[in-house]
Amino acid sequence: MADTFKILVPIGFSEQSLLALDQAIVFARATDNSELTLLTVIEENNGFFKRMFSSKSASNEEALKKEVSTKLKEIAKEYEPKASNPIKTMVAQGVVYEEVARVSELLETNLVVMGTNGKPQNLRKRFIGSNAYRTATLVQPPVVTVKGVRKPEQIDTIIFPLVLDRRSKEKVGPALHYARLFNSQIKIVSVNTEPDEAKVMRAHLKQVEKFISDHGVTCTAELIEPTENKGVVRNTLKYAYDNDADLIIITEDDRKRDLTDYFLGTDVQAMLYHSEIPVMSITPSEVKWEAMWDSF
Repeated sequence: MADTFKILVPIGFSEQSLLALDQAIVFARATDNSELTLLTVIEENNGFFKRMFSSKSASNEEALKKEVSTKLKEIAKEYEPKASNPIKTMVAQGVVYEEVARVSELLETNLVVMGTNGKPQNLRKRFIGSNAYRTATLVQPPVVTVKGVRKPEQIDTIIFPLVLDRRSKEKVGPALHYARLFNSQIKIVSVNTEPDEAKVMRAHLKQVEKFISDHGVTCTAELIEPTENKGVVRNTLKYAYDNDADLIIITEDDRKRDLTDYFLGTDVQAMLYHSEIPVMSITPSEVKWEAMWDSF
């Protein structure tokens, strides 16, 4: 029997988290032996939970946890027929992204799928960063964030943005894995923001395209010219929409960030906030990268 493919889905009872569950089921049904776990994290002073659940339980920690657990099990039972497998549930208390990371490690999760509302509007949330972004930077397995605007039932086309960064190529492994899983095509794309580096970028595109094609996956590569007044993220998203993409795979930067990064944001944040298509974030690993090219 194949190893169990474990998927963790944080559920906050919002529309986006349930849309993420739908997307997680798409991944689960594509694997031979999948296991879905729903996780709800009760945060301190969470007004949403107080409004959603009874006033009695909202003021009593154990009662609230019991009521949340009951609601979560109801959702699991409702979605089990779609998943074609039993769905497990867990309730934790703490900070969402920290608990998702802890439970992911505890369960040895292969994939995390979670919803996002898009870009936080108020200053405090922008400074802290959304739960989706913080989870993507903290959790070790790939994290798929789902906005729910476009809800693919099948992953036919995967977009692979490529930049002149060694770690960018680490997406090749997951891209190949999911392309094979869904019998998808991969479209590699780079935005030509530095004309002087165009020749080098074309060589990188050709190298990765050949590697993927040689491993049995249909693949194309394209260096696109940026649209006026639009950066790399917006141009990449336009390319993805124009090509009816179902998944974008990006590399999360594992460097330590300072306060400026959280305040102003990064390309990773921008991609998670703005993409209407599910985005898979991969955290680089030097050891994995070194071995990757010989592992297929």
